[in-house]
Amino acid sequence: MQAVRIVLFISSILFVGLPVYAQDQLDDPKAAHAKYDELAAKVNRGDLKVDWRALRLAARVGEVAGDYDLLAANKRAIASYQKGDCEEALKIAREVEQHSVADGQAHLTAMNSLIVLGRKPEADKELRILQAFLESITKSGNGKSAKTAWFVVGIQEELVYMYGLHVQFKEQHSLKQDGHWYDAVLVTDKSGKDVVLWFNTDTDIELNGRAGDEGHHIY
Repeated sequence: MQAVRIVLFISSILFVGLPVYAQDQLDDPKAAHAKYDELAAKVNRGDLKVDWRALRLAARVGEVAGDYDLLAANKRAIASYQKGDCEEALKIAREVEQHSVADGQAHLTAMNSLIVLGRKPEADKELRILQAFLESITKSGNGKSAKTAWFVVGIQEELVYMYGLHVQFKEQHSLKQDGHWYDAVLVTDKSGKDVVLWFNTDTDIELNGRAGDEGHHIY
């Protein structure tokens, strides 16, 4: 099944000069979970003007999904969508959202499934959430260099963001520069030109280190 592409309001500020954010000081998991609960409650009430950067970070640091495997669930949802079972894909995506409203992939799968199912008002709601999520990444940099890398809290955010840019992944390298970790991702853009997109992965590396996993993630 052909995925439905997202319309994002990011192209106009994608490659202009943007402020570079300092690396966030990570909360302890309990404090992060409390922060997530506060922000997520606002989103669930329809307030999309929350600090999505803080929400995304709190969800990751606070391990808000507990023993529920967000990555595995998202993979099942995507597989169902690709097989044409949009009802099942939507069911799983909704389940992921209940565990973490900050999960961009779940909102993407839910939106695409709802579009295919002809449920436009619900799809539009998912689109608005997804736009708020992705715009919080856009505002963190311009992705053209290490110093202006986009801030993400995990590899899934990179993949969802690149989906929104309509680029084709080619290869990825993790590297450390000036005390920070980055993913430099080679992609082909819509014009057919190869470009490198930069993502700050300090959060991912630090949290993997806390968990005893010193390895670098790969796609």
